[in-house]
Amino acid sequence: MLIRATAFPYRRPGCPHRGHLINHWPRDSNLESCQLCLRPMILLRRPTDWNGPKRLRGLLDIGFALYGLLTIGLVAVFIVTGLSPHGFAKAISVLLFIIGTVLATDGVLGLRSGMDRTGKRLRVGRSARVVAGGKLAAGAAAILLLCIGLTL
Repeated sequence: MLIRATAFPYRRPGCPHRGHLINHWPRDSNLESCQLCLRPMILLRRPTDWNGPKRLRGLLDIGFALYGLLTIGLVAVFIVTGLSPHGFAKAISVLLFIIGTVLATDGVLGLRSGMDRTGKRLRVGRSARVVAGGKLAAGAAAILLLCIGLTL
């Protein structure tokens, strides 16, 4: 019996967006998209033990988390240091690029696949497409605000 080369020698993880099991992951790749929901996933490996525990995360979820951490850090820098309000507004507008691209990407993928997950709620069908359209509109608005903020 031949066993396919896979990055998951012990157990198969599920898609972080939809939850279905991932059958195959190329050994030389850290970034793949889900076949069902089309969301990009990233495989986080430990650098010292390549056969050890592996983590599969959604790339869009990492973008949301990065935006949240950078926003908290920026507010802390604004409070602690003497950052001007003008500089703070420009920095916030640059952070809008992260959230705008994540929302727009999530919206487009939700419209294409007909699946949406917001928080822990999973939507399928028409309601998912409506929420995905709202995410796409919010992402476009964030990118528009980025352009306005950079012209300040």
